[in-house]
Amino acid sequence: MSHTNIATNHKWTVEIVPAHAERTDVFTGLVREIFVTMIPGTDERDILGALAQLKAAGFKPVPHVAARGFRDDHQLQYFFEGLRDHDIEKVLVIAGGLSSPSGPYENSLQVLQSKAFQNSGISTVAIAGHPDGNPVDRKAEMSLLKKLDLLSERGYGAEIVTQWSFVPEKVNAYLKETETVGPGIAVRVGVPGPASLKTLLKYAKVCGVSASTAVLKKQGFSLGRLLLSGEPSKFINKVNGSQNFHLYPFGGLEKSAKWLREHNQPV
Repeated sequence: MSHTNIATNHKWTVEIVPAHAERTDVFTGLVREIFVTMIPGTDERDILGALAQLKAAGFKPVPHVAARGFRDDHQLQYFFEGLRDHDIEKVLVIAGGLSSPSGPYENSLQVLQSKAFQNSGISTVAIAGHPDGNPVDRKAEMSLLKKLDLLSERGYGAEIVTQWSFVPEKVNAYLKETETVGPGIAVRVGVPGPASLKTLLKYAKVCGVSASTAVLKKQGFSLGRLLLSGEPSKFINKVNGSQNFHLYPFGGLEKSAKWLREHNQPV
C-alpha cells in the first residue's frame, strides 16, 4: 500500500550557521527550535552570540556540539558553561566535519561521557542519524545503541536528527532499522530545502551524502527538480514513519521560510 505523508501535519525545525542568526525573523511563527551548526573553523563565541540572538527573538536554539573541533577539555568546558549561561537545555552532539580530531574527543559518545557535559545542565540530546550510511563510522548502529543506552541510564531525553537525503526509500529503511535498535525513539527526518541542483550537490559533497549524490547525478537535473527544487513536499510524501522533520535551508532562509509558510500550519 502506498503512503502519503502530508506536509501540513508536521512539526518542523530548521538549521542555520551562526552568521545567519540575524536573518531568522523570517521563521517567526513557523518553527520554535532552530539548530545552530558548529562547522570546522567556527569560533564558539560566535555560536554563543547566535544563541543569544535567537533566544531574544523568541526561538529555542539548539546548538551543535562537534566533538572533533575541541582542542582540549578546557575549551569543551568553556562552551558548555556558555550554554548553561544562555539556559540551553538541548544540544545536537556530533563527531563533526574534521577528518581527524583537534584534541581528545574523536566521537560524540566521548563528549557525552565527559564531565563538562554532565555538569552542563543539558536535559535533552539529539543524535545524528545517517540514512545514506555514516562515512566515518562503519559500526553506526552499535554506536547509536551505546549513545541511547548512556542517555537512558543517566535520565536524558533523546531524539535522532538525520542527515538529509535525496532518496526517501533510504530514509524509510533507516526508520525501520532505528525502530529495531531504539524502539520508540523520536526520529526527526532531515529534508533538503528548496535549492538549485548546483547548491544541493555542493552541500552533498560537504555533508557526505554520497549514495544519494550518485543517484542524483545518474538521473540528472530533472530528478533533482522533481524532488527538491522548490518542492520538499515531493520528498516528504514518500517518507513513512515520522511526523517530525528538520529542514536544511542551505543558506536560503527566505526561500525555505516561504515554503514552510505555504505548506504548514503556524506553530
